[in-house]
Amino acid sequence: MTKKYFKITSTNIWKYFLIPAMVLMSVGCSYQRYLEEGQQLYTGSDITIESEEKISQKSEVESEINNVLRPKPNERILYWRYRLWLYNVPGKEPGNALSKWVKGTLGRPPVLWENFDGERSAKLIKNRLFNMGFFDAQVEYTPVVKPQKASAEFLVRLSPAYTISEILPLEDTTLLAEEINSSLDKSLLQPDQTYRLNRLKEERNRITKYLRDKGYFFFNPDFILFKADTTAAERQVKLAFSLPSSIPDNAHHKFQIRNIYINVNHDLSTDNEQTYSDSTALEDGVFLYNNNDIFKHITIQRAVFLEKDNFYNTKDHDLTINHLMGLGVFKFVNLRFNPVEDKENNFLDVNILLTQMQKKSLSAEISGVSKSSNFAGPGLSISFTNRNFLRGAENFSINLDGSYEWLMGKGQGNISSLETGITSELLVPRFVAPFGINNISPMFIPQTRFLIGFSHLSRTNAFSVSTYRSQIGYEWRQSVTSRYQFNPFVFNFFSLGNISEDYEQFFTQEILFRRGLFEQFLLGGEFSFTWNTQLRGPGKHSWYVNYNLDSSGNLTYLLLDGLNMGELSEEGDYEIFNQSFSQFTRTSFDTRYYLDLGHDQKLVTRIAAGVGIPYGNSSILPYVKLFTTGGSNSIRAFQPRSLGPGAYNPPDSLRNTFNIYQTGEIKLELNLEYRIAFTSLIHGALFVDAGNVWNIEERENAPGGKFEKDEFLNQIALGTGLGLRFDFTFFILRLDLAFPLAVPYDDSPGYFQPFEPFNSSWLGDNLLLNLAIGYPF
Repeated sequence: MTKKYFKITSTNIWKYFLIPAMVLMSVGCSYQRYLEEGQQLYTGSDITIESEEKISQKSEVESEINNVLRPKPNERILYWRYRLWLYNVPGKEPGNALSKWVKGTLGRPPVLWENFDGERSAKLIKNRLFNMGFFDAQVEYTPVVKPQKASAEFLVRLSPAYTISEILPLEDTTLLAEEINSSLDKSLLQPDQTYRLNRLKEERNRITKYLRDKGYFFFNPDFILFKADTTAAERQVKLAFSLPSSIPDNAHHKFQIRNIYINVNHDLSTDNEQTYSDSTALEDGVFLYNNNDIFKHITIQRAVFLEKDNFYNTKDHDLTINHLMGLGVFKFVNLRFNPVEDKENNFLDVNILLTQMQKKSLSAEISGVSKSSNFAGPGLSISFTNRNFLRGAENFSINLDGSYEWLMGKGQGNISSLETGITSELLVPRFVAPFGINNISPMFIPQTRFLIGFSHLSRTNAFSVSTYRSQIGYEWRQSVTSRYQFNPFVFNFFSLGNISEDYEQFFTQEILFRRGLFEQFLLGGEFSFTWNTQLRGPGKHSWYVNYNLDSSGNLTYLLLDGLNMGELSEEGDYEIFNQSFSQFTRTSFDTRYYLDLGHDQKLVTRIAAGVGIPYGNSSILPYVKLFTTGGSNSIRAFQPRSLGPGAYNPPDSLRNTFNIYQTGEIKLELNLEYRIAFTSLIHGALFVDAGNVWNIEERENAPGGKFEKDEFLNQIALGTGLGLRFDFTFFILRLDLAFPLAVPYDDSPGYFQPFEPFNSSWLGDNLLLNLAIGYPF
């Protein structure tokens, strides 16, 4: 089989590569005419590291050196300093608001050589290296000045970093010193480690937390000192703990909790000048003020983990804050610890000051709706919320939603969608269950959700469908990064409404397909697990994993078929109240890896896959459970729902329509995206997307859609492109321009499509602009 490749020849290399490179070089040099006489542009610094012996973690050393250099040169792509160019293009005095905005917001003034202090930078490098264990590093600075630009060269000579030879405990005989020494078996400092100042700081924080957990409320990290001796052995340092003589007396003592005063209606405007009323003793040493029957006592009591006569510890402190804030009814939670004047005992009184959120609120929001299906348009949401519905911090809400959307993209015709709905939800800040639930992290408040709702969707020239849904479920966290959802009861009822003439003929011929897709209900359960390390804060490596499992109809089918409690309908399935029910199991996962490349650059990879299997009472998955691909959050070189299943090629009559055949029971999708922040507002991206959907069995109306292990790789759609993202802080506007590299339903020889970027016909047929809100993943 002959494959098609993009060929580079001596005749087109100028057109495709050298000419653009020459243009970038000429643009890159254009900054020179904007400099004043005697000025040079600072273009950056070159770091050279010399060492007679191998330096471990050399890349980390280079990164730390670059981090201390200031100022940073103007950003560039190849030879093009794009932000400097944007600053210069509007001229010295921009004449209109747009030019001023481009110059002031997108542009960046030239970083001049006169603002770079090489000698000071050399000292900063040496200091940073000292903190990394290179106590005898040598740094030489050499300026490289040319008529209109200048740079710096730093030669860094290193010997191997000092390592820790020994850690000596405190020699004091005080109780505080004994407590610190007893914790050293869990020390972060170990013999043979490379000396790092940051690790010493982390050790001080660890010891401080250890002591505060034992009641030393007034101890802080500054009370721990290290003495370093570098004379004991060659390139080794001996560390010894010490305590300064200036430590205050209260830092030497453990403190117990005496009384806890909870003010549930604290007024920030008056603060300490408030009067207290409605005093209630919840238990020994715990007093509730200003409640006035607002909250059930047990609601507040369950959220406070500090107890009378217990020694202070940070765990109970943090649990109290987390649970009070987690109730969702307080705007601010403030804990104040006041020492009690008692010569014989060390006590703390705790004042818990709670500022309530507004109990009832009515809000309206107009928004721009952007969906993964490429439907976009205006939306309106009206919400009523009662944040303490039953005096137990229950959150009750009623939401009215509506949106009118158009299918974005070329060749889509006049396809629109009108969606309206109403949802009522009750969130209870605890597990509501007939049995106890154990092994749940106490750091977070679990929630029980009760939901009932109705929605109506009308698609132009297609059909309308109404959905009734109800749900009972639980949500909880085991850590900051992990979240679980379990809905043991999920009921969805679908009712098909108006049908266009085109779809009326289809649904008349395909009764089982119609019943399977729309005229049935779901009765089952769902489980979801999410692990997101980004919630811990920024890092070089981050992961996001989401797994979903849902099942429907199994218990119902067991009762009707297994126990002979039902009769088959004329169509061969069981019905309840003259309505068929779905029976299936569906599972899916979405895994993403984020690699921080530094310098405002990231590499993101994603793999998403899933499979749904109908059985028993169903021959097809419900439409809402079928997989689709293509669109702004999927394979961006293809319109939403325009791919698959498999090698299925829809007839011309179904192209650019809402084709319900282009769905599948199996999905595989892979994405790779490089992201760079040009400015705080403008970000760029290069991406490659691949994937498709398949059916488990061949279907007459979607030939070529069956998953075959020997064929599916040849049916993977492939697309690539570039994008711009505008970060407006409160939302991100995304523009992605993509084109296909491989089309699974193309029957021409080879896997790859021809690439003809200078052919206007090819551009018109293949380029696809995606407009969306937020990142695709």
